[in-house]
Amino acid sequence: MSNLSRQSLDIMIALKTCAGNSRYLLPSRYDADAPMSRATFNRITTAVADRAKKLGLALEPFTVHDLRRTGSTLLNEIGFNSDWIEKCLAHEDGRSSRGVYNKAEYEHQRRHMLQEWADLVDAWEQDRNHTPVLYPPAMQFPGVMAATA
Repeated sequence: MSNLSRQSLDIMIALKTCAGNSRYLLPSRYDADAPMSRATFNRITTAVADRAKKLGLALEPFTVHDLRRTGSTLLNEIGFNSDWIEKCLAHEDGRSSRGVYNKAEYEHQRRHMLQEWADLVDAWEQDRNHTPVLYPPAMQFPGVMAATA
């Protein structure tokens, strides 16, 4: 099962359809057997910032990596668990005993968080409110009894 949001999966399906027989979702413009270049990504982000400026929107030029940093920052500010966020970014803490002993993947939690994030972005786009739910519904673990009140 994927940890991606429904919206992300829809985008991936559309990209695969556009990519045809390429093994890449974002193939090179000139060679379907090569990935899209970093220069192309940079041109796209520049074009987005330029268009925003023409529309009178306050958007500074940005890079693809800035999107990761912004997502991480906003998810942390909203109050999502930093372990889940770091796992989504594939950041591993190999320098501490925590990184050595904690092998949790947080799959259920990451799936929930990324769906909440996608729903929040949709709400921004549609100029409506969305209050993220910070924790997924109770999880069931085989062999573990749920606490009762």
